Amino acid sequence: MMLKAIGLQIRLNGEYFSDHQIMQRSDFQGITGMVRSTAMIHIRRLRQEGKLQNIGIPSQPIYVPAPGFYGKSRDYQPVK
Repeated sequence: MMLKAIGLQIRLNGEYFSDHQIMQRSDFQGITGMVRSTAMIHIRRLRQEGKLQNIGIPSQPIYVPAPGFYGKSRDYQPVK
C-alpha cells in the first residue's frame, strides 16, 4: 500500500496539479486508473489527511490541493 501511496503522490504532484487548478473525481480516476468506489476511498483519505480540500458543494465536489501540498505554498488560500 505504501508504494501505491507514493506513486499517487508523484502523479498528483507531477502530472496533475502542475497543469490543473482543480480536480474532480473523474479526473482522479483518469490519472490513477481506479474505479469510482476506489477513487472515492482514496479521495476521502486524502481529505482526512488534509492534503485535498473540497471547494464545491458536497453533491458536486471540486477538489484543490491544501496549502503546503502538491506544489502549493503554505500561504496558498484556495478560492471557494
